Amino acid sequence: MSISRERVSLVPGAPKSWRILDKVQEHLTLANTFGVLGALLALACLFYFPPAVSIRVLLYAIVYIWTFLRPRMALYLTPFAVAWGSLDALTVAGISLTSADILVLLLFASWLCSHVIRPRMGSNRPQAGPFDRTGYNLPRILSIGLLALLLAMLVSIPTALSFKTSLKEIAKWLEVAILLCLGSQYLRTRQQVWTLVIMCILAGISQAFMGYAQYMFDLGPQSFVRGSGLRIYGTFNQPNPYAGFIDMALLITISLTLLGRNWATRILAGGATILLGAAFVLSQSRGANIALALALVFLCIVGFPRLNVLVRLGVIVLLLLFAAYCANLIPEHYVTPILHKLGLAGISFVNPHDEDFSTAERLAHWIAGINMFLDHPLLGVGIGNYPNAYPRYFITIFANPLGHAHNYYINIAAEAGIFGFAGLFTFLFSIFLTGKRVLHILNKRIRIAKKEVYPTQVRTGAESFEQRRTLYLASLLSNDRALAIGLIASLLAICLHNLFDDLYVHNMTNLFALLIILLTRLPDITLKQ
Repeated sequence: MSISRERVSLVPGAPKSWRILDKVQEHLTLANTFGVLGALLALACLFYFPPAVSIRVLLYAIVYIWTFLRPRMALYLTPFAVAWGSLDALTVAGISLTSADILVLLLFASWLCSHVIRPRMGSNRPQAGPFDRTGYNLPRILSIGLLALLLAMLVSIPTALSFKTSLKEIAKWLEVAILLCLGSQYLRTRQQVWTLVIMCILAGISQAFMGYAQYMFDLGPQSFVRGSGLRIYGTFNQPNPYAGFIDMALLITISLTLLGRNWATRILAGGATILLGAAFVLSQSRGANIALALALVFLCIVGFPRLNVLVRLGVIVLLLLFAAYCANLIPEHYVTPILHKLGLAGISFVNPHDEDFSTAERLAHWIAGINMFLDHPLLGVGIGNYPNAYPRYFITIFANPLGHAHNYYINIAAEAGIFGFAGLFTFLFSIFLTGKRVLHILNKRIRIAKKEVYPTQVRTGAESFEQRRTLYLASLLSNDRALAIGLIASLLAICLHNLFDDLYVHNMTNLFALLIILLTRLPDITLKQ
């Protein structure tokens, strides 16, 4: 006669081992199992690892469980991981991993586990945790652009001087692909989208305060002193990528301040703009200043259509001034001080002055990158291999490869040839085409909402519930439109800044991916709202 496990402990005269086994099975729930394993892990860390390692292991274990139960948390934590992850880098098999890399791996692991668990749960699975997501929803044109970039990088590997360096660069862009393809599935509501926006802004503000401390206490190398002050650099080791990171959040807050629908949004965004703007100014990055200025022009053109006439007049005036300078109609003594201030005059590659050393170094790297491309026009020197090939191409005294060409477009052409440059252009073109589509959808919905909320009875105060609801929806749509314009301006600033530097460092590609996700999800979450 067989006895069911549930009734073992109730059978008279049952062996004691059966009773013990029955008690163990009764308490062997998933939550208790995780608790026991966590306690064992804590004890192991306490007795067998140094304190620094113990804290890391426990912290990442908590984050893993949290991410598995709520995969969206990986997206929320990524902006802070990008900002501060370089302080806690791990080296595994010679490859440096930061918390931003680990979060992407945890997101992928959670998504993978959901596919493993799904068949076993059948139709009873809850719409929560790893199952709280939609299907694949990345726009087709963006998927094609991303695939074109990855394929172009893969094709360049056979020409690489260092296979390991190529794999590291491709891994960086594979993280972008994972975030775009999977991260967009976990942002389902308007609240989730705006929560991620707030996280991006708060991460920028945290770096701004770090910069203030560096400026106040002169916490930086002498080479970062320009004029009477220190160029702040946060945790990015250089002022230029730091300014690029601040710029991503700054343009979003500027857009919300100028275009937000309600005063609460404008006041909060305005306060964040002041904090971020002060840190941006203290970084003293000329490339970031140019990118910000041009992105603000875009923001004004799109956000304030009535100013288009003034913007066009300004462009015409600038073109006329440039033509007059080329025709020697403007005296040199008016122009030369401005060019010296920008570091565009009196540049020497042999004996550069302190004021123009950075400009001369940047131009030297541009020349080296262009020469690499001319020697390897099809496949380049191998993705990620610009520093490895640089010793054969450097000019005069600039023998330090610096890791990149100080112009990402020259850099990708040098490393991956014409196919890499075309792949990057396709990817960026797909991003801004998607942005144009998002703005078109939001503008159309705002026009429809305005037609519904301004009939005669609304003006006289006799509006119905549906009309008040539509008025509220129009307000939400206006804020979403302001956010969309800010996101596009931020992405544009990154592309412009990459003309003078390489912002795809320090895991900022992951933050770049988050901005794209936010932009692509806006029309869908607004429709659900």
